[in-house]
Amino acid sequence: MSLNIVVVGETGAGKSSVINLLADKELAPESSDADTCTEDFTPYPFEVNSTEVCMYDTTGFGPAQRGSLDRLAPYEKACKLIQSLKSKINLVFLCTNKDKLNPTTQHVYHLFHDFFFDGTVPIVLVATYRERESSLDDWWRRNSGDIDNSGLQFAGHACVTALRSQGPGFDLRYQQSRNALIQLLGTATAQGDVILSKPTQPLLDRLAGANETLTKKCGLSTEEAELLTGKVRLILRIPNIVLFGESGAGKSSVINLIAGYRLAKVSSKARGCTLDSTEYRLIANESHLRIFDTVGMNNPTVKQKEYLSDIKKAHELIRGLNRAGGVDLLLFCIHGGRLNDTHLSNYRLFQEYLCEKKVPVAAVVTHLEGQPNMDEWWTENEPDIRELGIDFVGHACVTAIDKDNDLFKNNSPLLEDKLRVSRETLLDLLKTHVQESGTPFVMEADTWLSLFLKRMGILISGGGNLPKDVAIRRMLVEECNMSAERADDVLAKLRPPNRWKFWGKLN
Repeated sequence: MSLNIVVVGETGAGKSSVINLLADKELAPESSDADTCTEDFTPYPFEVNSTEVCMYDTTGFGPAQRGSLDRLAPYEKACKLIQSLKSKINLVFLCTNKDKLNPTTQHVYHLFHDFFFDGTVPIVLVATYRERESSLDDWWRRNSGDIDNSGLQFAGHACVTALRSQGPGFDLRYQQSRNALIQLLGTATAQGDVILSKPTQPLLDRLAGANETLTKKCGLSTEEAELLTGKVRLILRIPNIVLFGESGAGKSSVINLIAGYRLAKVSSKARGCTLDSTEYRLIANESHLRIFDTVGMNNPTVKQKEYLSDIKKAHELIRGLNRAGGVDLLLFCIHGGRLNDTHLSNYRLFQEYLCEKKVPVAAVVTHLEGQPNMDEWWTENEPDIRELGIDFVGHACVTAIDKDNDLFKNNSPLLEDKLRVSRETLLDLLKTHVQESGTPFVMEADTWLSLFLKRMGILISGGGNLPKDVAIRRMLVEECNMSAERADDVLAKLRPPNRWKFWGKLN
């Protein structure tokens, strides 16, 4: 296990001392005054109780005059650090040497918690230079109430001194301080763990609100906030995957296979409605991913009544994708077996109708635990795939069998190995075809919905006739909470001009 930790705080907060304390040796140079000692970010790798740790010392923040270059420098260097890292951050140490948590330290908290990491990386508070306290934790007892009232959410805290041999008891306090820092390592988010099942702020909402966050919570001017936001747009973006397939294909099990443990609820009886979706966020290959687990079609066609009920689901899915920044990859979950017309309809629904043939599609074939060689399914079925006109950029033939399954319990050594191989294969597929710096497919939400519903009408059984305008409009207004004007605009784009009627207000 390895941990990447960023150490932040005001100039003179003792960040370098904290690194040396945890490492139990002199690694980071320390400054004896309030001048900036760390000119840029510097990595310091070491081991703590067999755990590999890399701590990044950063430029200190300070209350410089607004508009000055010195004031914005630590913010820009923090951007540079996050953008340059090969591995993801597991933990943030926020250091303070003040008697109280002052505004500058609170600004730094919001910069990393709200702006950079969207609440996904734990932040711990380290109160430094506590050697004069009767008890090291006295600082926390005095300030914990104010911290709670401020709304700051720390995953843990440590009150420490890094001084050695300055009198009776000081070496004991040094060891107590180091042990307190070691305890904080347990709050880190391990690589591969899920971060959030429901992201607190979708991407476009974060970017839209970024300037407000930086001005109201981080103490920057409007001009400074706009400059910083422009630099981190690519940093904030999280790749989005739409995982789709018919009910029973094993989509939730695939989520759990990617996560490395049970995140999504798996049920053999679940049969969701077409376009039902659940949003997950997790880490795979040391990269943040957002996955929309989405129910596909269970039949080659839909009935008019089903089409109407699907409008609300389509609206929710497209709104979520739009707010998340678009689609980077379509992942088609296929139950190992013979391909049929339903598979083709699902492929067209997502690749052609939802994403206008502009998003790559990869396949994950499930329920292959009974196959001696799981990849043989692909060899046998690839000709049929090509004959159907389905084009995949890559594939993974896997088992995602639940460990509570009786079949797994009776064959655990063999299936444990197949699960390991399956996860490695699937993660390699994602690593190859998901790029954090890629360009996603995205459209304005209402236009996207109109075009999708229009194309989806082709799949209506009996000739592809759309339901009556008034029925579609009622769904948009009553179920999608659209204004009458927005619903009219969506319907106007959905129908050819000579078919459009204005139906007036609903009774």
